Amino acid sequence: MARWFMLGCSGLLLFLGLAGWAAYSFLIRPAQTLVNDFRQIITLDNTVERQTAYTPPANALLSRDQVQRFLVVQRSVKEQLGERYQRIEARLNQLANQQVGQLTLDYRTALDLFRDSSSLMLDAKGIQVQALNLQNFSPQEYAWVRSQVYAALGFGVPSLNPQEILRQIGGGNFNPRVDMIKPTAPPENVRLVEPFRAELVSYYPFTWFGL
Repeated sequence: MARWFMLGCSGLLLFLGLAGWAAYSFLIRPAQTLVNDFRQIITLDNTVERQTAYTPPANALLSRDQVQRFLVVQRSVKEQLGERYQRIEARLNQLANQQVGQLTLDYRTALDLFRDSSSLMLDAKGIQVQALNLQNFSPQEYAWVRSQVYAALGFGVPSLNPQEILRQIGGGNFNPRVDMIKPTAPPENVRLVEPFRAELVSYYPFTWFGL
């Protein structure tokens, strides 16, 4: 009897150990790494050369020049990532299509992408900073254009707040949620952005990481 009891306890301990390892490997560690990378991404934003404040137009209209410069930044990231981007492009499109019209982002999907992509997001951010400088974007102007472009396509963009994500993770929630910013899109913006829908949608999950 004692032998069976000991075997049962050993089995239970083994199960709990494996469960703890799985939770750490697939939830806790990726979430902690994600927050750390978010902090580095925000730090990289501070290295953008143009740091002047940006005042959006009262009518919220994008200019053709802003959209073109925005596209050049995204294309630069895709092209310089090369095969690394191409390998996850189908997954990016799938994740993007799941988020159409959503007002919150479930970061579990972002963690899945992040866990499989190693340093991809940090490398992409470094490329983006160079492209922002070449296109004379400030982080504020780029963030506003990004929000308006994706609102015109029916998507919200999360406000990057690693402290809030860390607070949720610290409270035991390894599936943090954040609100999506989705302003009302003027019809003029929709007409301006719609021809580029396919390439913008495939890039959309990168916006979850502040890109």
